[in-house]
Amino acid sequence: MSVLHNEIYEQPSAIKNAIEQNQVAIAALVAAIRRKEVRYVVLAARGTSDNAAIYAKYLFQIVCGIPVALAAPAVHTLFDAVVNYKDALVIGISQSGAGEDINEVVTQAKRSGALTAAITNTADSALAGIADHVLHCDAGVEKAVAATKTYTSTLAIIAALAAAWSGDSALGEKLARVDAVAQAALQVEERVRVLAQTLIHAERLLTVARGLHLATAIEAALKIAETTSSPTQSFSSADLLHGPIASVAVRTPCLLFLPRGETAQVMNQVGEKLQDRGARVLRFAFDAEPDSASCVPLTDPGTELLSPIVDILPAQLLAYHVTVARGLDPDNPLGLSKVTITR
Repeated sequence: MSVLHNEIYEQPSAIKNAIEQNQVAIAALVAAIRRKEVRYVVLAARGTSDNAAIYAKYLFQIVCGIPVALAAPAVHTLFDAVVNYKDALVIGISQSGAGEDINEVVTQAKRSGALTAAITNTADSALAGIADHVLHCDAGVEKAVAATKTYTSTLAIIAALAAAWSGDSALGEKLARVDAVAQAALQVEERVRVLAQTLIHAERLLTVARGLHLATAIEAALKIAETTSSPTQSFSSADLLHGPIASVAVRTPCLLFLPRGETAQVMNQVGEKLQDRGARVLRFAFDAEPDSASCVPLTDPGTELLSPIVDILPAQLLAYHVTVARGLDPDNPLGLSKVTITR
């Protein structure tokens, strides 16, 4: 079995470890947030970490009621602009902690008086050395090029921070059990493998979700694109309806994420519109029909606020199985490297 497949299955323990090992660090960060009277959050990230930041953008606003923005690192590194981050919590998310542009955002934020934090899987990285507070994924070495366990452990840390910051004990209790939910979510592998066989010759795929589940759609598209070499696009269902749906050709596979919660109804409506265009709608859903070849069951963690932590797992398995079915190497996608340095 491949390294990627092994790392997909390491995620339940990596999630559990990330939650347990960061309790003290998260408590210290929350105390600092309250002392500094933080008024908003800025997130700086690239690639898979940027998809984790999208989850954080939604979650912090929903749970903590605080405005959140995504940084534009090129503002600093290419345009040499000075930005005032006063009263902000600026979080750099980078598994390697080596990205020059992310590190520059955190450096400038710290210089302007912001509270800074890092979420990273590399405890001795440059990013960890810059930030005031470090939340370490502690997921172990991730050898496959496509990130899996570092992504979900990052989401778990973000959820733990949101629960602690907001004082939402119910969310914290559900989060403490999410590793078991992740283990259950992996039980759909055979169903995913069968679905993957039908996508061997797909020339283009779409992934669609809404709200905080947009992070899942974007990350799923990234995993499929980088491992299978397939052109894959991700859309918010709202954005899809504002024009791009016109480009969806007959039989285009469209992966829709429908966890239990507020977005399910609107996603079903989008699915109907896609079917009307002749697209092939594939539902990753909490209410997936047991015998349907176009549905993959999602496992309910008790609140959709935590669904992105576990809903990505079946999509990772799909990327893996489509890759293997096409005779490609899932561990070493052509032309990619594990660490990408941008400025």
